[in-house]
Amino acid sequence: MILTTGPASHDPTLDFPELALHARPTVRLHPRRGAPGSRDSHLGGPLWWPAAEPWPSCAEHRDVNGRPSGPYPLVAVAQLTAADFPEIRFPDGTDLVQLLWCTDWHDQPHPEGWGQACRLFWRRADDVTDPLGDRPDPGEVEDEDMVPRACVLHPERLTEYPWREELPPGLADRHEAWLAERGLDDDVSTVPGCKLGGSMRWGVTDLPGAMECGECRAPLELFLQLDTYEYDMDAGDRFRPLEERHLDPRSEAGRAAREPTGMTVGRGGHAGLYVCAADPRHPASLFTQ
Repeated sequence: MILTTGPASHDPTLDFPELALHARPTVRLHPRRGAPGSRDSHLGGPLWWPAAEPWPSCAEHRDVNGRPSGPYPLVAVAQLTAADFPEIRFPDGTDLVQLLWCTDWHDQPHPEGWGQACRLFWRRADDVTDPLGDRPDPGEVEDEDMVPRACVLHPERLTEYPWREELPPGLADRHEAWLAERGLDDDVSTVPGCKLGGSMRWGVTDLPGAMECGECRAPLELFLQLDTYEYDMDAGDRFRPLEERHLDPRSEAGRAAREPTGMTVGRGGHAGLYVCAADPRHPASLFTQ
């Protein structure tokens, strides 16, 4: 399946050539419900996991009396391969990355990483010679909205521009004023939906002042954005794929296309998983909006 983002309302570099310096590549993942294989790139599907390697868990829980509880198995969120996503800076000797997280929303935000609650695993797929059969049953999860449905991916490469706070002072204001004069939408910045790389929209809280790795203080960069919705209900929304514009967003098929993972991220917003620009194996940091 090919899914295509609609044309942008304008090319900002024609009137604001300085924006071209800040353009960022991003990959819309276009997850759609399906049955991915254990070696495939996917969201929410089975992982290519070594049977001899213990399944990770989170012990950072307290019961109603404040006593430690758990540990509870993490749930599989994403698996991405170098073959499908050459944009990923895989550490030497690896070609597969897996994201697992706890189904409980731990304290927000997570500037120093989630510790046991959200973990990336980098591995070489061919090293997994005896793969795990069935994943551990997480039991009664803390939040069903944190468990993604199995989705196959239909990647699309796009160019986007950063959130206004990441731009030089005044540039975003001039761009927004230019758009308002012409009655245009800013549909070239911070692509919504599940995506790889690019920039995240910080519309609920301000961009944190120090986006640094908690281990080495190198800059953090957006690795993966997970979103409640892939696009708006508006029939003219640029980000509603051209191939799905015949779908009624209120129908079962329309909801499955707009909310494929079934997750409610944050409070119906999105989350950005950030990794260290110097070494993506350092603990990741998760921020929700």
